[in-house]
Amino acid sequence: MLKKIIYSTALSVALFTTIGCANTTHYINLDPSIELKSAQLSNSHPIKIKVTNYLDNKIGSIDTAINEHADVFINNEVAESIKLKIAQGLTELGYDLEKGEPPANVLTVNVTQLSYTTTTQALKTIAKIKFNLKATLKSSNQTYSANYGSEVTDEYGSLPDQKDVEKTLNKLAGQTVNRLLNDSNIRALLK
Repeated sequence: MLKKIIYSTALSVALFTTIGCANTTHYINLDPSIELKSAQLSNSHPIKIKVTNYLDNKIGSIDTAINEHADVFINNEVAESIKLKIAQGLTELGYDLEKGEPPANVLTVNVTQLSYTTTTQALKTIAKIKFNLKATLKSSNQTYSANYGSEVTDEYGSLPDQKDVEKTLNKLAGQTVNRLLNDSNIRALLK
């Protein structure tokens, strides 16, 4: 009887350890979800957008309290994705990127942080996700620089699936891009 109890306990521990030790990789397609109220803004100079990103494709990892692990990688070109969303947003606001007399206004954006980190408390996993941009707008006779950032804390008990992580990252990146597009100084200099 004692052998059966020991065997059952050993089998249970082995199953729990096996089940709780999932290792995977989440490949995220960064596509910020922007939400802007359309406006009737216009520009007198063309608008040139440059976006740089010198960050690694691996933005972090998820380690849960039950020994699950996932590395988080960005699967697409971050700079191109952000540039497209900024261009889309400026167009929605009424700007015509090609219209106007030279010299062009140059909006340079650098992705300074994109990270996903986790800590654990008892059986709860706490994720901190951060996305930061630095923008510099050079107008004909003025230069304006600003930093924009968003951070979210998420909690869960087991490993979130790739779609949930992607949705959270895209919402966060969208909030940051929205801050840039809604900056009254950026809008004023683009006119």
